Amino acid sequence: MTVMDYRDFVRPKFVGLLQALGLECEFERALGSQLFYRNPKGDMVTVTDFLGGYGAALFGHNDPQFVDQLCALLRSDVPFNAQMSIRGAAGQLGRALSDAFNRELKNTERYISTFSNSGAEAVEIAVKHAEFRRQKSLQKQFDDIDFTLASLTASEHAYRELDVADLDLPAGVLPATLNSVTLRQVVEAVRQHNLAQLHIEPVFVALRGSFHGKLVNTVQLTYGRQYRAPFARFGLNVEFIDPQQPHQLQELPARHTHHWLSLQWDGEHLHVLQLPFSAITAVLMEPIQGEGGINEFAAEFYLGLRKLCNEQQCPLVVDEVQSGFGRAGTFLASSQFNLQGDYYCLSKALGGGLMKIAATVIRSSHYEGEFSYIHSSTFAEDDPSCHIALSALRRLFADDDAMLKDIRTKGAYLKASLNELKMAYPDVIADVRGRGLLVGLELHDLSVSSSLVQASAQYNDALGYLIAGYLLQFEALRVAPSGSNSNVIRLEPPACITLGEIDKLIAALQRVCDMLRRGDALPLAAGICADSMPALPARQDDFRVTEPVENRDAKVEVVARVAFINHLIDADILGDVDPSLAALSPEQKRTFINRTKPERRAVPVGPVIIRSRLGMAVEFTLYPLCMDSDAMAEYIRSGDLDSIREEVGRRVTDARADGCSIAGLGMYTSIVTNNCQALKIADMALTSGNALTIGMGLEAIEQGCVQQGLALCEQTAAVVGAAGNVASTYASVLSATVDHLILIGSGRDGSVRRLEKTAQQIYADAARSILKGTAEHDRLAQRLLTLDGFRGLLHSHGQKADLGLHIARLVDERLGANAFITVTNDLDAIKGARIVLCAANAPQPFLGAEHFAERSVICDIAVPLNVHQDLPSQREDVLYMHGGIVQTPFDDGLAPNVRAYLKKGQLYACMAESVLMGLSGMSQHGSYGDISREQVQQVRALAATHGFTLAQFKTQNSL
Repeated sequence: MTVMDYRDFVRPKFVGLLQALGLECEFERALGSQLFYRNPKGDMVTVTDFLGGYGAALFGHNDPQFVDQLCALLRSDVPFNAQMSIRGAAGQLGRALSDAFNRELKNTERYISTFSNSGAEAVEIAVKHAEFRRQKSLQKQFDDIDFTLASLTASEHAYRELDVADLDLPAGVLPATLNSVTLRQVVEAVRQHNLAQLHIEPVFVALRGSFHGKLVNTVQLTYGRQYRAPFARFGLNVEFIDPQQPHQLQELPARHTHHWLSLQWDGEHLHVLQLPFSAITAVLMEPIQGEGGINEFAAEFYLGLRKLCNEQQCPLVVDEVQSGFGRAGTFLASSQFNLQGDYYCLSKALGGGLMKIAATVIRSSHYEGEFSYIHSSTFAEDDPSCHIALSALRRLFADDDAMLKDIRTKGAYLKASLNELKMAYPDVIADVRGRGLLVGLELHDLSVSSSLVQASAQYNDALGYLIAGYLLQFEALRVAPSGSNSNVIRLEPPACITLGEIDKLIAALQRVCDMLRRGDALPLAAGICADSMPALPARQDDFRVTEPVENRDAKVEVVARVAFINHLIDADILGDVDPSLAALSPEQKRTFINRTKPERRAVPVGPVIIRSRLGMAVEFTLYPLCMDSDAMAEYIRSGDLDSIREEVGRRVTDARADGCSIAGLGMYTSIVTNNCQALKIADMALTSGNALTIGMGLEAIEQGCVQQGLALCEQTAAVVGAAGNVASTYASVLSATVDHLILIGSGRDGSVRRLEKTAQQIYADAARSILKGTAEHDRLAQRLLTLDGFRGLLHSHGQKADLGLHIARLVDERLGANAFITVTNDLDAIKGARIVLCAANAPQPFLGAEHFAERSVICDIAVPLNVHQDLPSQREDVLYMHGGIVQTPFDDGLAPNVRAYLKKGQLYACMAESVLMGLSGMSQHGSYGDISREQVQQVRALAATHGFTLAQFKTQNSL
């Protein structure tokens, strides 16, 4: 119930994300370096915390000294809400912080603290103060110049005529049409220019990889696009510079230098003076970037920032929210780089792990006194928080900096242990970095891992999160990746962490490295399915694929990049796609798939080269969605198509961004998008592949009849799922050859009505083939011509939308409703047909051996299949085929793990149609919406031209 309340009333989608990452956990208690929660059995589990409240729990959870002090403060009735009064505890804390800064930075300047409640607020205050100071300075400059200009206006030369050509004024200050002006006019024009300069937008400089908060202003100073982009229109004007390209520091000033204009009269001439000033209002930086990936930079770069601020006369804001207050082993991490800032932002550990408190600490020489009554906060400066922070500060320096020394010692041990691990796993660990108890372990990119789950985790920036889920669920360790670099495992344990607990972490990380090296994704999946997997099997299987990659034929010209949007046919195929997950039970596989709902995108698979016999080729890439047919069908049942269409559309736009110009939709991706019509994506040609699917299915039926010794023209054909787009076109084409059609529906509400519309469309197709003069070999059309009254009906309604309806009524009147086409929802009707086409949209098979007539030909084009796969073993008399499977000209095809029911060199027809579009240079949609007989004929001819044929089939297995 608690989880549901948190989901439903606090963070609706976030709970699903936690579940998808294996991080769904409700902690009941916390003490020191440990957190406690109950597992599904109700047992208490103790977790060692290496996340430490993102750095806030430096003193550990619920430190007894601080807890006792807080309780004593509250019992002594210390005021909390005493706004608009002298706050003694805040004053003590401010003095202590100033002393601490003097001690750390070895200076004597007074530092003034503005208190708030969070790190983001501390940065927000710094931004506000910097702009307040800039505007005050600009106003003074404007006023000084304006005083000079006013003296000219009041002089005896005010109305003296001046030649515009003699004035060295920037373009646009005076109207271009003027040739002469008075001195007074020039002064007014210059004054208007200066007024515009006074309101120039402030520019803030931050670093790539920075994180400064998520408030309206601070989110614009945070580099991660996922945080910034949704709120870009609010924005501060922020310019991000790359610390790896220090030359950008030299290029900044020129872009943001503006000029005041002033005038000087020498008795004969008017001189125009241009006085430069900078729009750069503040430079913000973290000495060690936390969310960016535990990054630190060269000392020269930090000194370059200091020099830039000196030259531009703007403050350097040092964000020590995460790295400061002892976390890096010194009071300020920046002091380790010999860097002195003008403003400092502190929070997190400042509150001793108990209180929400932050401080913006500003050098007195940079502080504007008026700011102290312009800015205020309801909850800032409260006595309890300030008392606890003051105690935390004193404890940091107590006993000759004993705590700071301990942090440095444990940090060195942690970092050395991680470096040993890196030496053992250089192919897994890319880097170890950080200082004190702020350390990052960076993993190599796994985009090319043979484990599709590992590669997909990398693709979705989720690798570190899934590792964190595994460590939480199976190692009782709490870590988290950096927000803007999920390949960096961020370690920020409390200072009370023990060397033994560090050893436990290293042992667990060794198991992670081993798992990643072997391409084993089971631990990652187990973290997501931990409620059904209480333990992990010990194994050393190597799941890396060592098969050599086929070389491209350098002589073949690649004429297009083609994408195909697909999903898992069923959950069990997950074990084929990623063999390391084969050990999961079917239910666990379904759980894994269902819980990945917050991010369905899997890593693209490919590209592979598919060649034409005409000497050209396309690059073909799968863009999968991690969901099975059951999950897709649920969207249809629920009517919630907008969300799944959005996900399919994202895959298409992913493909477009990768350079694809054509995207095929297969299985349910075409169904949920109404055969592609629901997608509105520019510069992409789309196809459902239905035309070639129909064409190859018909060819399979034709060959099957030959093998079974059946004359197609003498047979009754049953089409299961006949109301669908593909099946209805199949039925229409079959009507030109077979003796009778049985259209079988789903049995759902309105099914018979939809089947009747399909029958009417079939009649209309036959009638229009007569009008086009193509009905010579159309059996149904020729039989309709024999009906009394048909020619008159064709003459009067041939061009009308209701043609099929009138023909159906005529057939009913003359011969009875079932003369040529039978409409029914009864599956037993299948027994009356020797030709059976299965094309129903169903997530599970529903047709068995008992449904089919003797010696029948069954073509199952549904994905997933409609027929139970034990049919061939139960009915040796029938020929069962998977239709719609295409053989490529040179046996080009998909990688073995993603073939599903395909063999080497085979593609599903819906895939092959997108390939043919690429080979043919098509830029318009292919099978889009309803499919006509003509489209089927055209794409069959196109396949033949490029050498794509029906895959061979066998009686026991169509593959």
